[in-house]
Amino acid sequence: MNATGSARGLAPLLAIPVLLLTSCGTGPSTNDSAALSIAPSTTTSTTTTTTTTTTTPPPVQVADVVDARTIVVTGGATVQLAGLAQPGACWGQSATGAVKNSLAGKYLRVNGGTVLLPDGTDLAVFLVGQGLARAEQAAGAVLSAAQATAQQAKLGLWGAPCDGADTVAPPPPPPPAPKPAPVPAPEPAPKPAPQPEPAPEVYYRNCDAARAAGAAPLHRGEPGYRAPLDRDNDGVACE
Repeated sequence: MNATGSARGLAPLLAIPVLLLTSCGTGPSTNDSAALSIAPSTTTSTTTTTTTTTTTPPPVQVADVVDARTIVVTGGATVQLAGLAQPGACWGQSATGAVKNSLAGKYLRVNGGTVLLPDGTDLAVFLVGQGLARAEQAAGAVLSAAQATAQQAKLGLWGAPCDGADTVAPPPPPPPAPKPAPVPAPEPAPKPAPQPEPAPEVYYRNCDAARAAGAAPLHRGEPGYRAPLDRDNDGVACE
């Protein structure tokens, strides 16, 4: 078979697939063409991002300490720490001295009533935790926890002599001195024994009178004896 005959024999076979493709509808219909000609709509979304810049306050130097919750910084500004109660009379002075020693010349960061130490520690929390300040009743959980730790360890105002009290009651007066035992009254001096009354003085004018009285003879020392009646001076008169 020559080339021409081969071409003629293949022509009917080649025509069949063309007919099959046309009859099976593999090509796009009129409706499909219309659908493809519509371009899909495109929605563009624009997102705006807002960047917030936090400004850290510059450090300030401590110029003075008024009390355990109030400090003065360079420039004369006074800062009162938030959350701390008024210092008590019992511990306020010693706490102020301790705070002065701790903060003298240091640089702090102040943001309202919050003051941060150079290492970022909240100054109010530090002072309460050392027993140098008392937290207010409405203080937050952090201050309350720091105060509970200081109270348990008896630090600062929680130790002697204050024992957590703002004022210390004066000591009770000493007990009254015992009354001295009463001095017994001296015994009265015994009364002297009664002395016999002296014999009444007797006088006899002469021995006759003595004899008449029944007193003769008279001895020396007896009532009525006298020397003129004792003529011989032998101690017996009116013999």
